[in-house]
Amino acid sequence: MNDRESITPFPDSNPNRSAGGNNSLANQISRLSDANRRLRRKIFDHYTVFEISRHLSSMLDTESLIDAILLTCLGQMGVEGAVIYLVDNKSEYLSAPHAKGIDNEGLNGIKIAYDSDLVKAFLLKGKPLTSLELLSHIDDDTNINELSRFLDIKLAAPLLMKDRLLGILFLPGKISKANYYENDLEFLSLLMNQLSVALENAQLYEREREINEKLQNTQKLLVETEKMAALGKLSASIAHEVNNPLGIISNYLQILAIRKVPDDVYENYIKILKEEVDRIARIVRQLLAFYRHHQQQVAELDINVVIAESVALLSHQLSTANINIFIDIKKNIPKLQGSSEKLKQVFLNLIMNAKDFMPNGGDIEIIARANKTDIIIDISDSGPGIEPKNLAKVFEPFFTTKEKEGTGLGLSVCYGIIQWHQGTITVSNNKRGGAKFTITLPIERKDEEQSKNTTG
Repeated sequence: MNDRESITPFPDSNPNRSAGGNNSLANQISRLSDANRRLRRKIFDHYTVFEISRHLSSMLDTESLIDAILLTCLGQMGVEGAVIYLVDNKSEYLSAPHAKGIDNEGLNGIKIAYDSDLVKAFLLKGKPLTSLELLSHIDDDTNINELSRFLDIKLAAPLLMKDRLLGILFLPGKISKANYYENDLEFLSLLMNQLSVALENAQLYEREREINEKLQNTQKLLVETEKMAALGKLSASIAHEVNNPLGIISNYLQILAIRKVPDDVYENYIKILKEEVDRIARIVRQLLAFYRHHQQQVAELDINVVIAESVALLSHQLSTANINIFIDIKKNIPKLQGSSEKLKQVFLNLIMNAKDFMPNGGDIEIIARANKTDIIIDISDSGPGIEPKNLAKVFEPFFTTKEKEGTGLGLSVCYGIIQWHQGTITVSNNKRGGAKFTITLPIERKDEEQSKNTTG
């Protein structure tokens, strides 16, 4: 941008200075020309700031945005270098300077205290300050004096968001050696206001991204924690399931060891032994598959098989607790894209949760059906149901109504797994009594991960 002229802000309107009518007319024309030039300059400045702001507002990476701000200031203010100090929310200083056209190493170690007179002046006045104005605020500040000597500061401008300081821009003299004029300060003030908005948006976006990453990591931790808790609950059932076939195998081996049997009976015993060994192997495979850490891979799965395997793992516990389970899966349910082990964890959690609320026995009903786009699974029990005031809380982490055994993580983990499958899970009370969880899963996932895992 060309150097702006020094313009008198208020035109002289005293008619006594005119020697005659012609001079008076000439003066009026001159004043109108000056006013017109100022107006055109302001229109151009506003348009320039608008275009710059429109471009920078789409940038959400703080580092890239700061570089763009510095390059903008170099081009628009006609300087060789520029420095921005940003507020460090973790300390009491403005530090980590970003520079263009200046040796950044010379800035190392130079900090600006947030309670310095310079910062207080910017918060009070809220506008750019020239070198003469800066002198009264940096006399006793060693760091700022050092920065001033290194950069030869001629102009400084605050990045303000309402009453908060985001940073300070420092500029040296112009390449043209011209002074900074009033309209330079007006333009820079307007530019800084727009850049502050862009910087605030970028910082908010980065903080939101960091929070989301922490939430995702916490969710993964919750999933693994709940999986280990579920394994503890399953251990007794697995031990019983393995002990049964082991007892049968031991009995038949003792029979074969102490007496001879006919060939047809011998073959039948061998068949029984093989079946029981296969049964143990199947139980171990299911346990290992549930425990093994899986990447979040998408594959084609049959919901009928997932439900059946989940129920099989809990068959002993359900039988011992006098709980009848009824499965109604409609015909022609299509396969879907997802993780069978993650969904198995959901079904195990929901079934075990229903069992815990029916200490005297009862019924669990699982119904699965499909429409054009989704598979819907209802898991209902005949227990006492959920208090209406708690219906909206059951998926919150650490919320539980189990006084002794509950961790409050099971349903929260289920919610996260169903969300990862791009589905929904809701809870309600049946009119006839008991709670009902409804899971809706899309048959086709609409993301890049599906195509990567199904085609590669």
